Amino acid sequence: GVSSTVPEDNFFIAMVSELTIGGVIDLVSEYVPALDTVSIPGKLGESGIYPFDKDYKTKCAGKLAGYANETTLDLECFAFFSFSPIKEQRLKFRSGEVVIPAGVALQGRLNFLGWEIAIDLAVSKTRFYINAWMDPVDLKIGAFRMRIGNRIENKVAVGGAKFLVDVKTAPSPSALV
Repeated sequence: GVSSTVPEDNFFIAMVSELTIGGVIDLVSEYVPALDTVSIPGKLGESGIYPFDKDYKTKCAGKLAGYANETTLDLECFAFFSFSPIKEQRLKFRSGEVVIPAGVALQGRLNFLGWEIAIDLAVSKTRFYINAWMDPVDLKIGAFRMRIGNRIENKVAVGGAKFLVDVKTAPSPSALV
């Protein structure tokens, strides 16, 4: 939304529930019949952008099917990028409301051939928040092998690296009085 008269109402948001290479090929093949015969391997076809939470299909089952009974559109069910430089924005739709946080927000998961990296980021005047994780990376060059990103839980290597920072500004002393 762009406003030349009320600049604090300016914002941008892009959101997608799921965008995969296989999904794009399926969509394009509707208009380009030659692509109907293209066979994409499973991991390549599943490569794409997803919501941050791996369990989003269970958590968002009814929400992604039209939002008929929802009062708000849950951004947790989408991968999204938003920018609202001045304040939080509220977009009202027939099916509910989308709340765009103040500042820059990015949330999603990138899958490439089965390897995943995910980020949940919010940066504003009052907060810096980042929650990110990734699958381990194996580098093999001849006999040399290096594994990057294992985390240790109970003396056992599990999953990939995680990163979490949540910094909020304190209220001004005058606000406390």
